[in-house]
This record gives sequence, structure tokens and C-alpha cells, in this order.
Amino acid sequence: MKKTISSIVVFLLTIMFCAAMSTYALAEDGSTTNNSTIDSTTVLSPDMEYRAEVLRLVNIERANAGVAELIEMKGLQPMADIRAKESATSFSHTRPNGTRFCAIFKDYSITYSYAGENLAYGFSTPERLVTAWMNSESHRSNLLNPNFTYSSVGYYKNANGRIYCSLLFYTPRTVNNQ
Repeated sequence: MKKTISSIVVFLLTIMFCAAMSTYALAEDGSTTNNSTIDSTTVLSPDMEYRAEVLRLVNIERANAGVAELIEMKGLQPMADIRAKESATSFSHTRPNGTRFCAIFKDYSITYSYAGENLAYGFSTPERLVTAWMNSESHRSNLLNPNFTYSSVGYYKNANGRIYCSLLFYTPRTVNNQ
């Protein structure tokens, strides 16, 4: 009975989070823009608007390519934010402690079939960010990878106002692909 419950808990935790392959990111300065996808009665912080717009634009690109939309997974948010902040210290898919980006999943006891990450900094608009990722072969590959199911956008603004962004991709490990 304990083993069955443990298996179910691990399975449910796995379903709750995301990731896959990795690529390096781009940088650019730009101006701010309004987010027309947010209902005017909804009050969101600028970072929440930025995150939502990045995911919306990514899903438009996926739809245009005939790939299923990524589902935003709120449980990945803390992990994506950590990776965005870490990229301000070490702009790399290697974390400041020397481990690969995907070690963040182990930190949260999350297993995956596919995990990935896109990073960027200096893009003040989601439009410019997603355009840059789409113009980069390795980033585009992650964005349009049909193996990814879930995602979360990480956001960090340093003291100088520079935005660092991460996009974690995740597909849970299922019973069949343990």
C-alpha cells in the first residue's frame, strides 16, 4: 500500500512540472509596450504581464507550426524565476554552482521525460524576445519541440533595470517511460 501511494505521489508530482533540451540566449535593448492580451479589469504587475505575453506569443508560433500549445504550469514558476535570477550571475545553461540547468528539477524532486530551457536578457518587450528566439535555430527548436508539454516563464530585473528571462520546458515522466 505504501509503495502504491508513493508511486502515485511521484506520478502526480511529475505531472505538475516541466523541462527539455537547452540552448543559449540572446540580448537586446528595447522600449516598453502595452500588453493588449490582458483584460483591462485585471491588474497584473509588469513582470506578470511580460510572462503572460511571452507564453502567448510562443503559443502563437507553435500553433503556426502545427504544434500543440504549451500549458503554463504555475508549479514551475519558482524554478523558472530562480533560473532567470541565476542567469544574471552566470549567463549560461550551467548554473552558478556548476550543475546543468536541469538540476533545478532535481532540487524540487521533479522527474521528467523531456526538459529544456531558453534564456535571454535585455529584451524589454516580449515581442522582441520571442522574435529573437524564433530567429535562433537552437531556441526555435526548443520553442517548437512537440515533445514539450508544459512551461513557465521566469523573470528577474536587476538593480540596473535589465530584464533576465528564462523559459523552462517540461514533459513529465510517465509510468511507461520511467
